[in-house]
Amino acid sequence: MAKLFFTELPTLEELEKNASLLHPELDHLTLYSHILLRKVATDLDVNLDSFFSRYNLSSGRFALMLLLQRTPQGLMPSELAQKVGVTQATISGLINSLEKTEIVKRTTHEKDGRSFVILLTEKGHNICNEVLPLYHERISLFWAEFNNGEKEQLNTLMERMISTINKLGQK
Repeated sequence: MAKLFFTELPTLEELEKNASLLHPELDHLTLYSHILLRKVATDLDVNLDSFFSRYNLSSGRFALMLLLQRTPQGLMPSELAQKVGVTQATISGLINSLEKTEIVKRTTHEKDGRSFVILLTEKGHNICNEVLPLYHERISLFWAEFNNGEKEQLNTLMERMISTINKLGQK
């Protein structure tokens, strides 16, 4: 699905001036912080998707490949879904697309012949070994703009955000 977000962001001053028109109780600084965070998240997704597309991957496909690379005995689809926080239907689609390109394979579960586990193929391992260093290189380039103190400060703030993010979905 396409990631949609504003290409031109309002300034803090513009928000301050217009916030009362949008919502009288609106805190313009809160809204600006939220807009900036959404912009960063969207741009990260778009740029990483662009990187992964060079290898006929997506960030979701790559995440599954990394999980499977770290789990040589393989994982059941339900385990994969739980570990990446998606539905069984979403995992099935990802597995099917990776299986068509021979990056993963299904094998019968050792203990339960009715179930199967997903394993990374040799081709999948080779792709991981090729892409992972390039991925780490890009992450390092991005974060090189920040010193360790700034990264620690951001980490603390983002950990707090993660712990309260479910408030966005509450009624």
